Parts: sequence; C-alpha cells; structure tokens
Amino acid sequence: MKFIEESRIGSLPGSVLTAADVFSFKCHPGIGCFNKCCRNLNLFLYPYDVLRLRSCLGISSDQFIETYVDVILREGNHFPDVLLTMRDDDAMSCPFLSDSGCTVYPDRPGTCRMFPMEHGRMVTSNGKTGDTIYRFRPPEFCLGPREPDLLTVKEWLVGQDTETHNIMADDWADIKRRFVSDPWGAEGPGGPKAKMAFMATYNLDLFRSFVKNSSFLKRYKVSSGLVEKILRYDISLLEFGYEWVKLFVWGEKSSYIRLRKLTGRLSKQYGGIAKASSTPSLKALISPG
Repeated sequence: MKFIEESRIGSLPGSVLTAADVFSFKCHPGIGCFNKCCRNLNLFLYPYDVLRLRSCLGISSDQFIETYVDVILREGNHFPDVLLTMRDDDAMSCPFLSDSGCTVYPDRPGTCRMFPMEHGRMVTSNGKTGDTIYRFRPPEFCLGPREPDLLTVKEWLVGQDTETHNIMADDWADIKRRFVSDPWGAEGPGGPKAKMAFMATYNLDLFRSFVKNSSFLKRYKVSSGLVEKILRYDISLLEFGYEWVKLFVWGEKSSYIRLRKLTGRLSKQYGGIAKASSTPSLKALISPG
C-alpha cells in the first residue's frame, strides 16, 4: 500500500479504477501464464502478512523471519523493509510455490491477493489522506485480462478476502511513512529503540513474551481486559504493537496505553531488555544499492 500525491494520479501506470468500475480478469490452472507471477519478483511483506504466514506454517515469528525473509534498510529510509526470500533457482521462484499453485493460498500476502490490482491512498496537497485508489496493472505476460469474466473492483476485493489485509496494510503504511524523518538520533536504525519497534511489528511472538514477562506492564498502564486480549489474539497484539510504536518512537498519546513514571531500577531493567531484543540479526541492514 502506497500513499500517492493527488497531483500524480494522472501519471500513474495502469488503469486507475474505483470500487464500482468493471474490469476483465481471471486466473486459473489452465491459463498459459499460470504461476508466472510467482517468480522473479520483489515481494514486500507487511507485518500482517508475516503474522498470517507464520501461523499457516506453524512456526514462530523468529523462525519465519530467519528462514523466509530478507530485512533490508534502503538508502534514505529509517526503518527496514521486509522482503520474502525467493528460492535460489533460475526463476527466483516463491518458496511457497508448487506445480499446482500456492501452498499457503488461504494465508497468502496482501499483495498476492490484490494482484493484478494495487491499492493506495491519495494524499492531498496539505498532507491529508483521501480516498483509496485502485490500479489495475497486470504485467505484460499476464493473460488474465483476456478472459471473458467481468467483475467490479469491489467484487474482486470480496472474492479475494482482502478486507483485513488492506485495513492492516493501511495502518502500517501510516506508520511507515513517518520514518521519512529519522527518529532514532545518534543510536541510528540499528540501535535498541529501532530493534524494539521492529519487534513490536514483525516479531509478534517475541513482543508477546516481552509484554508478558518483562517490566512492560509496570512501565505502561494497560487495562486488564486489553492485556488478556493481546496475549491471546495475534491481530489484537499487532494492533496494539502499532499503537505502542507510535507512543514509544514519537511520543504520540494513546487512549489505551499510558506511560507510568519509572523508578531507576525499572528504567535500567527496561533498557537492558531493549538491548537484548533483536531484529533477526537484521540479515541485511545495509542496502546493496
């Protein structure tokens, strides 16, 4: 999900559509390009994508990050991007691709659900976010648009079960665009504070353990009902993580997370936890360019 300046709408590649617009597309095993879109691509994963995939695979967040992703800090960015690591074959195939199709299809990433559609949010000249924008942008090799099936954008979104993915992607994009400016100061994007922010958004199992077993709930006032919810449900924990990052990194007030006054002992203990938290050893913290 991208934020798009209002003045650039007319210059965007592909066809800009509304939810009510009709387009022609169908993907199925009998089509000549089947699975070609699952090869030779840079697939960015948002936090909710990682949540769903690691649950589907039955592994921890740590295991998923170490096994299936590359964490890359691109020049001019102050928070790393997370990309799916492709197979080391000639086609750079998705690791979840089989001859019969996607092996994680019910939990596939939001980008895969939307394909060949992309969605973004319009940003006005005064910086306010506006309507959602959809772009129909199939690659040249894609034969899906030649199929006779007609459907509206809204029908496509419902059929691909995109609602929760798109909501969570919008919320993450709202946080990610704040990193245009450097919030880390002298410690930089590899420092303890940045690692904590990464943990709270991408490494949910570690974040849950941190909330439950560290001094977190002594430092922050959170209702008992919410604590029970975030310790039980992944999506609630991720939503909580988003909210906490805004408070922790930028000091933004939250209606349900409040900072308590720290004693010297708790402050020291909390700092030690921050240093111990990892961002999967940040496989590639420096961009290859």
